Amino acid sequence: MKTKLHLLRQAQALAEHGSFSRAAEELKVSQPALSRGIKELEHQVGLQLFNRSRSGHELTDFGRVFMQHASDLLAGAGDLEREVALAKGLETGEIAVAVGPYVAEVLAPMCASAFAAAYPGVRVKIMMESPAAVTRLVRTRIVDLGVAESSVVDHDDDFDIIARLGPLPGYVVVREGHPLTAKAQVSIADVLHSPFAQVVMLPPRVLKPILASRRTTRAGSEAASPPFPAIECPSLHFALKVVASSNAFTLAPLGMVRADLERREVVPVLHEPWMGLDWAIVRRRKRTMSPAMTAFAEELERAHAGLLREEALLHERWYRGAGTRIKPTKPRRLLRKGKSRPAGPESPPRKRR
Repeated sequence: MKTKLHLLRQAQALAEHGSFSRAAEELKVSQPALSRGIKELEHQVGLQLFNRSRSGHELTDFGRVFMQHASDLLAGAGDLEREVALAKGLETGEIAVAVGPYVAEVLAPMCASAFAAAYPGVRVKIMMESPAAVTRLVRTRIVDLGVAESSVVDHDDDFDIIARLGPLPGYVVVREGHPLTAKAQVSIADVLHSPFAQVVMLPPRVLKPILASRRTTRAGSEAASPPFPAIECPSLHFALKVVASSNAFTLAPLGMVRADLERREVVPVLHEPWMGLDWAIVRRRKRTMSPAMTAFAEELERAHAGLLREEALLHERWYRGAGTRIKPTKPRRLLRKGKSRPAGPESPPRKRR
C-alpha cells in the first residue's frame, strides 16, 4: 500500500483534535479538502479509521492501531527532514517552538523577530500552549524546541535541557487602590483573601506554599475564602483587565506589566523568591540539534538576559515591599542533561542616569 505522508498528517491532526474545523485550522487547509483527504486515506487502507460521536470524530479500534504505526512513520520522516536541514545549515528550513502564555507575552516576539532578521530563509513557527501541552509537543516531536518550567522537566528522561534561563521574579499584582495597598506589609495569607486571576496552571513548587498558606488561613478564619483559582484567564492581558476592575490579584513579572505600572493602574504588593518563573529550553532527548535550533536557543538566551536586567531596574523603581535586592543572573547553557558550560558573552547592563 502506497500512502502519501500528507494524508497521514491529516489523519494525525484529526485524531488529535477530534474536530475537522480545528484540524483543518492547524494544517491550514479547508475543511472540504481535509474531508477528501481522510476519505482518500480510508479508501487506500480499505477500512474505516474514524467514527463520528457526540464529542467529535474518534479513531476506530483499527484506526488506533493504524495511527500508532503512522505516528512512528511521521516521526521518522520528520527526523529525516531535519537531517537534511542540518546539512543545509541556516540558508533554508523550518523550526517549530512551543511556549507557554508568559513566554509568548514577552520573550517569544523578541526572539522571533531577531531570528527572522538574521536568518530570513528559515521559517519560524511559534505555538502558544499550556505548560502541559508544551512538554507533550516536545515529547511527541511535533515541535523542535520548547520553553518549559525547569522543575517539571528536570527529572524527566524524555528531555534534554539545552539551557536554563534563570529565575524571572514574580509579583502579586493588584489594582491601584486595592485594600492591600494600604497595608504596611503584605503576606501571602493576606493576598489569599482576594480572588486569584490565574493565567496558567501553577507548577508544584509555586502551588505548594500557596496551598499551605491557604489551609492555614482557612483554618483560622470563619469567613469563606474565594475558590482557588477564582478566575481562569486565557492570557495575561485578560487577567490584568480583571485585576484593574476588581479586587482580584494575579502573578506576573514586572516587565510584563510595565505599561500598566506606568499608567498607575496596577501595583506590586508582594514578592517571594518562589513566585518567579523558572524556564528551561528543552528538546526531545537525543534529538539532533540543527543550526536553526541552536541559533533560536541562543536568541532566547539573549532576550531573557535582557529581561533579567530590566526586572532588576523595575524592582528598584516600583517595588516597596520587604525582600532582598534582585540581581540579574546569567543563563547556563547545557550540552546534555546535567552538564553545563559557561554562557556566551553578554552585553553589559545599561548605565543608570
